[in-house]
Amino acid sequence: MTVHPFIEAEKRAGHSVKRVCELLKFSRAAYYHRRTAAPGPRASRS
Repeated sequence: MTVHPFIEAEKRAGHSVKRVCELLKFSRAAYYHRRTAAPGPRASRS
């Protein structure tokens, strides 16, 4: 299970990414890295 879509939804709803990550015990750095990272080789494989 990935929490990224949930965090994105909460952000669009106007909630603090910092607070959501704290509640989920998820690293904000990991969230932002995943947001800006290019898809890996498995994701781009057809």
